[in-house]
Amino acid sequence: MKGEANKRVVILGGGAIGSVLAAALGQKQGQETILVGRREHVRAIRERGLKVDGMFAQPVQLDAREAIDLALDDTLIVVTVKAGDLQAALRAIVPLLRPTTVLLLLQNGHGIRELALEALRGTPARPENVFIGIVAMGVTFVAPGEVRCFGGNIRVEPAFAATPFFGLLQGLPIRVDASRDIRRDLWTKLLVNAVINPLSVVLQGHNRLVAEERFDPLKAPILAEGCSVAAAAGVSLKIDAAFVNRFVTSDNITSMLQDFRRGRPTEIDFINGAIAAAGKKHGIPTPANEYLVALIHALETLRKK
Repeated sequence: MKGEANKRVVILGGGAIGSVLAAALGQKQGQETILVGRREHVRAIRERGLKVDGMFAQPVQLDAREAIDLALDDTLIVVTVKAGDLQAALRAIVPLLRPTTVLLLLQNGHGIRELALEALRGTPARPENVFIGIVAMGVTFVAPGEVRCFGGNIRVEPAFAATPFFGLLQGLPIRVDASRDIRRDLWTKLLVNAVINPLSVVLQGHNRLVAEERFDPLKAPILAEGCSVAAAAGVSLKIDAAFVNRFVTSDNITSMLQDFRRGRPTEIDFINGAIAAAGKKHGIPTPANEYLVALIHALETLRKK
């Protein structure tokens, strides 16, 4: 492999998280970073740079494209598309993948690695080069060419931290750490998301509204079911409403509410739906999570109409 300084990073997904990460990497001297996003966003970045409120005073100039057409040798692909778009996004770059391509998946939800490996089966990409990360950042997509960051961090599995690419993500305005227990961290994030995301849509409110104690009776059954399912999967968690409320440190709006307001499909099937699916696998009833899945889908249908 090439030396660390010569490695390329491609951010596959120009939403809020991908844009913030691309801007942070774009500040590193000599670092080749490419952001792949939607046409309007790419056009705005090319014309005016990428404005990141809360992180940089001036717009960041970076390489933004609607698609990539170069061989991805010795390249880190940080995949930040939504969980529902993951497989299609990976299949679109299959001709460009090489045995030295490394993928870091930063989606919400459960079973993300399995989805990726299914899409990559039979391609040059090696399963041992596919890694998982967890995003704990408050970010909002404001408009094409502009995002807002409320701070946060990213945790990656220890196996990724042992690769040369981990060093590329150090020294950024966003802290990137190695997880001590990735399975526990994944389930913890899943349960927090299972509360904050759907309730933000139901309440049509910012995170601090969802974190108010008056809504704790709504959170309790969601979390109780999630903890039971996690335990059946071999991960012991004690997460209650107070834990979730403390987890909220900024007044941004969730990615699910952002998707809902833009008329895009939410990730409910990969969050509460994943808890319900795992519950069925282990014979554990999950009526609260199943109800939220049905409710969010009903609201999505009404919004379309």
